[in-house]
Amino acid sequence: MDLAMYIIFGIITVGAIVYGVLSVRSFIKEESDATTLFKGKNLVIPGMIAVGGVSFMLLFLPLALKSQTLFPKFMITLGALFFSLSLFTFLTFFFLHYYKFNVDKVWVKRTKITLYITAFLSIVFAVILLDGLTYGGVLKFPLPQGIPFGDNPIVHFYALFILGGALLVLAISDHEFYKKYGKHGILENVFYVAFPAGIVGARVWYVIGEWHVFAGDFSKMIDFRDGGLAIMGGAMFGIIAGVLFFLKYRKEYDPFFAADVIVPTILVAQAIGRFGNFTNQEVYGGIIPASEIGNYWLIPAFIKENMFIAGEFRQPFFLYELLLNLTGYFVIRFAIGEGLKKYRKPLDMAFMYLVWYGAVRFVMEPLRDPIFRMGETNVWSEYNALILLIVGVLAIIGNHVIRYALKDKQTENGVSITDSAERNENDGSGDVDVE
Repeated sequence: MDLAMYIIFGIITVGAIVYGVLSVRSFIKEESDATTLFKGKNLVIPGMIAVGGVSFMLLFLPLALKSQTLFPKFMITLGALFFSLSLFTFLTFFFLHYYKFNVDKVWVKRTKITLYITAFLSIVFAVILLDGLTYGGVLKFPLPQGIPFGDNPIVHFYALFILGGALLVLAISDHEFYKKYGKHGILENVFYVAFPAGIVGARVWYVIGEWHVFAGDFSKMIDFRDGGLAIMGGAMFGIIAGVLFFLKYRKEYDPFFAADVIVPTILVAQAIGRFGNFTNQEVYGGIIPASEIGNYWLIPAFIKENMFIAGEFRQPFFLYELLLNLTGYFVIRFAIGEGLKKYRKPLDMAFMYLVWYGAVRFVMEPLRDPIFRMGETNVWSEYNALILLIVGVLAIIGNHVIRYALKDKQTENGVSITDSAERNENDGSGDVDVE
């Protein structure tokens, strides 16, 4: 009976998603006003969101019924329903905003508010759903590390999280370019170069840091199956490859704008990638005594359960770094990018990434379990983080000093090129969408 329910409601869910996607695509292609979204034939879009949400909830109904107590049943049912409704609404408005509403100033704010609210609600109800499955005894721990759910998965969740984070960076950055230049796809080829370069760089950096382990064994150096990627190396190699490709093949676009848009967004990819450490039970801290576990009541139950390693509860440092990275992105993008627009210079936001990420890693690195600290003396990443932080601070200072000196020197000849570029960056001129 359960299998039949999964098949039936699975088909309904997929069908609603497919039909909804086609309806959204049709609406995007039309030249109709955005206010017609909830009128006439376009009502099929919210209708498919509702159908998909209910059918998705029914997929979890057998799991809810298996729970022995009422509270997990309620959490699973409520979480599944509102998670799916929030997620489908978020995805719908994401694609509408991405391809259509961004040029309609009235709908820009409405869709962005809807995006932020539904993104937040998706996370909240996903946590409720997963905690319900945990309390109901449905989820088994430790969690599987990939697909299929066995000891040797073919596809590791870690790889999927890395890829998903990279694609999200591409989507966010590409949309910023669309708002400025009026077209999508500018960064696709840059991504095809930077992403694999980042993966290679992450492995190279890990091998260098753990040279005492890999020395003399080339086969182990190139064997990715046993893990071993250093995020700092991946970021550096990816940025360098992306910059070189952009300067050579995207000469018609502002490289300073590109750096300030793309580089801070790497923090989002790094945050998502930390979930791969969670599924692999990596990047954790010291042992927490049983008497103190109750102090961590804010941490979702499914995360805490997966942090019991060798019978001891461990500090979930992957989660702390994840939250700090996301906070860093919003600070750089909005507090600095928008709040300090009058004072910042081109490249400040890119350099601020070095400062933020360097500071986060420098503080967090010593708190990790020693087995996850690189180098023969366990300080490789700590030193690199400090270098990253110092370079970022010096780069920001140098950026302002050099621009001030050039501006002062060229004042006698009229408005300088540098000054003009900064004004264009700060006032948003040339953007399709003025926010």
